[in-house]
Amino acid sequence: MKTMDIRPESFVSQLQCDRCGAQAHHDKDDGFNDFLQIAFDAGWGSSLGDGTHVEIDLCHSCVKATLGDWLRLSHAKWASPVGEA
Repeated sequence: MKTMDIRPESFVSQLQCDRCGAQAHHDKDDGFNDFLQIAFDAGWGSSLGDGTHVEIDLCHSCVKATLGDWLRLSHAKWASPVGEA
């Protein structure tokens, strides 16, 4: 016999841009659609430090302002008009 129970689980309800402080809430407006979350572990010999865990949350405006000259922008396949690939 199984006895079922429900446990509340934590989740991200709000993001704040680490550069400008803009905020987004998971259930308001576009939610997190205008945010970029980056997280990775730096490898050995990295200028960030061997095995350093790196995280940053940026709004798309700050991504464009800081990395704009180096971003390669194109239409995503899901955003292309029907019949185009």
